[in-house]
Amino acid sequence: MAKDKKIREEVASVLGVSPKWINKFTIVTVLFIVWLTFFDKHNIFAYQKLKGTISNMEQEKERLNDEIAQALKDKEDLKNNHEKFAREKHLMHLPGEEIILIESKKDKK
Repeated sequence: MAKDKKIREEVASVLGVSPKWINKFTIVTVLFIVWLTFFDKHNIFAYQKLKGTISNMEQEKERLNDEIAQALKDKEDLKNNHEKFAREKHLMHLPGEEIILIESKKDKK
């Protein structure tokens, strides 16, 4: 018994805690927390990786929704005015006409 108390006091002095905190319950609790944090299948590193993947997928979803909206707008333009769509999107022109392109600068984020 004295040997256990001496070991407990040495461990407590190394860790900088009171010897009364060194018992089987605190040791098991600390080991459980360490196991869940580093060694478990759902550890903190896997959580961060999944969080980054979710963020990337949400950004891609927003981009694809914007592309879908633009495609639907183009479809509506094509349905309403074939000639305008062909001239603007595919640079088609009648014989003897000249095409002058004016490019506008768009801010890409």
